[in-house]
Amino acid sequence: MHSGDHREGEPTPANDRRRLPLAELRHKDLNLLVVLAALLESRSVSEAARRLDSSQPSTSRMLERLREEFGDPLLIKSAARMLPTRRAQELQQALDAALRTIESIYTQSERYDPAQETGSYAIGINDSLQALIAPAFLARLRVVAPRARVRMHPVPMPSGLSAMTSGAIDVMVAFYPVESEALRSELLFSAPFGCLCDAGNAHLGNTPGAAELAPLPCLDISQFGVVTRMVDRYFAKHGEQRHIACTMTSYLAVADAITGTDMYAMVPRYLAPVLCRHPGVRFIPIDDPALAIPVHLCWHNNVHTHPFVSLLRALLTEVARGLPV
Repeated sequence: MHSGDHREGEPTPANDRRRLPLAELRHKDLNLLVVLAALLESRSVSEAARRLDSSQPSTSRMLERLREEFGDPLLIKSAARMLPTRRAQELQQALDAALRTIESIYTQSERYDPAQETGSYAIGINDSLQALIAPAFLARLRVVAPRARVRMHPVPMPSGLSAMTSGAIDVMVAFYPVESEALRSELLFSAPFGCLCDAGNAHLGNTPGAAELAPLPCLDISQFGVVTRMVDRYFAKHGEQRHIACTMTSYLAVADAITGTDMYAMVPRYLAPVLCRHPGVRFIPIDDPALAIPVHLCWHNNVHTHPFVSLLRALLTEVARGLPV
């Protein structure tokens, strides 16, 4: 039994549910359908040849091939223009629809209008970056693509690469570039970090360094361990090691967690205005290049030319470049 044969009782693969298998359809000269469309519209071999930018003898030969293919004369000579047979009339409507579909495949990107987009797309982005980017991004998106649905959520486990490969997310904004030949990335900005502590913490002055912070209990916040490693490198650079009292994965509860305690947390400076709405905390900037992390926009090669994903990338880049970070 050949590999292409189908056993009775087995499910038919989705891509084999055509009347003609692709292997057989491949041997059909689909260019002849374009010639047939021109002939049926013009009812003249010479006029069809002109429309096709071809010669009259060549168009006549293709008409003969069409007659042989369909087993029908298709067009019959008359005193004025050629007359279509009943079979040709039946073919014309289906042919017009098929050619319009093919045309739309080739012109989809050229005619793409984001205002008409109704699809659903996902951006992988953690909660802190959502707090930074979402307000301006969503305001801009509602103007250019009001009918589209965009979901922002943390990157699904186990990794951003697998999520983008599977299509679970379309683009990712993350604290790190994903290294893979299948992915592309663009640096959006570098996010400096600083110290968030209780407003009345007497152990910390206005310019704390690694030596001043190391003895105090640290509330560590990190996704995938990326921020943890960056902060640890900062302390190691200054010959210190921090004392981690507790680890969390979200910045949302940090202010409540450290209020009234001697704990501190390293948080991105862009979150300071949000976190300091809590009256019990203060943010202390730390000017050290080691205490900063790059934020990248990443996407898979399989969506690089997709018109709406390209728009999402452009909007995210535009918003990120205008942020006060």
